[in-house]
Amino acid sequence: MNLKNNSPAKVDNFSRINKRKRVINPKECQLDMKDVLVEVFKAYHSAVKMFNEEIVNTPVQYRTRGMEASFFNSKLMQCIGCVFESELKCGKYGRRFLYKNGYIMLFKKLDSKGMPMNIKTKLSLSIENQLQGNLFNEEEDGSSPIIFFGYTKTRFGELRNPRVVYIDEGKKRWELDESMLEIPAQSSLDIVPPQPTGVVSVKSALKIKKKVE
Repeated sequence: MNLKNNSPAKVDNFSRINKRKRVINPKECQLDMKDVLVEVFKAYHSAVKMFNEEIVNTPVQYRTRGMEASFFNSKLMQCIGCVFESELKCGKYGRRFLYKNGYIMLFKKLDSKGMPMNIKTKLSLSIENQLQGNLFNEEEDGSSPIIFFGYTKTRFGELRNPRVVYIDEGKKRWELDESMLEIPAQSSLDIVPPQPTGVVSVKSALKIKKKVE
């Protein structure tokens, strides 16, 4: 896609006039979305468990490119939908998003800088600049702030560091992880299932300290 007409200067000028509601810091998001965020993190860990149990049915040598990422995202949507069935929406181009408490939450794998791994398009630029408008479907409020729930994947295939990030003007402005939430002691976050050979694993930020590599 030709993005010559979407220069940073033009996007910036446009965004100053048509900005969504701004979320200044993670504390504001935590106050608005506390109970929602707890359930989303729990759903993420449940999705990892389901993924590990089911992906083994397809041997590694027969997995097509992008299969694992797509399959995990499907498991995540399944777990999110079990809790927020009516609020989990399907937008343009099949993009899934959670519309809850006045926020739009997208789900993406993040790069090393905490940015969503997207192919740059007019839509992705609009999202990363918090531009107003019905970017997803007619049900969402075009002024609702957009946040990402994401995770990173190591070169060893390990999923780690699930977190919420807020992006504006093409840059990560803040992030919120499990340590900032009051997670109930008896929850799925405490369970790290045995990992079959050749599949993605996950470590809970609440229980396992980052190992020195």
